[in-house]
Amino acid sequence: MAARGTGHKRILVGAGSFADARAALAILDRLAGFGISDIGGLFLEDRGMMEAAAPRMSALVSPRGAIRGMPSRQGLRLMWQSDARAFREQLMQLAARRRLRWSFERLPGDPVADLCGAAQSWDWLLIGHLPSGRQSGKVVGVAHEDGGQDGVAELTAALAQSLRSGAELIPDTTPEVDILSRLGRLHAAAVVIDAATGPFRSPAQIRALLGAARCPVLVLGAGRLPGLVEHSTQIPNPPDPG
Repeated sequence: MAARGTGHKRILVGAGSFADARAALAILDRLAGFGISDIGGLFLEDRGMMEAAAPRMSALVSPRGAIRGMPSRQGLRLMWQSDARAFREQLMQLAARRRLRWSFERLPGDPVADLCGAAQSWDWLLIGHLPSGRQSGKVVGVAHEDGGQDGVAELTAALAQSLRSGAELIPDTTPEVDILSRLGRLHAAAVVIDAATGPFRSPAQIRALLGAARCPVLVLGAGRLPGLVEHSTQIPNPPDPG
């Protein structure tokens, strides 16, 4: 259970841009009272985006004929360097304010698959995603029907209260496609799921969830996320208790 003020939860926060990271850190700040002891930051530089980038700055013509700049690989590197630095700085400030242990890593990889692989040694995973709207939305939990076995319902309600927003629960027995459709119609501030009991576990499923929710996603039971068969990057481990 996610009882306030108890336990020693370790939470990994992942993002591929500072905008996404800032949205996640705003949620993390609200979670600090729920037994969080260690926080880790993982900034993932999208390999696919780098491969698709032009070697040099070039023009990109839209279907309507508009011409805009296409970032070069060097431009992406500079942007990611700046974003990662800002992410690390805010994570460090939050850790100092909340008196938490912290770590940070910047790596190339897939923003979802590699993040899920890295999260296996952590208790919770918070995936950053810039919310789609300016107004505060609901906190949505995909919870066990009895609302008490996975802690999702309790955490959803408490987080909504902290954000002064509404809360909504979707039974985890609901077909996956219907959950995604429902999230696509909502304006959510955050989504809470449990990888141990809920329907969303694989990177593809988590990616689809992020696309539908368009907001940060908190994954409880992160150790139950499937690991990657090929995962050669070094990932941040939870800090030593000492």
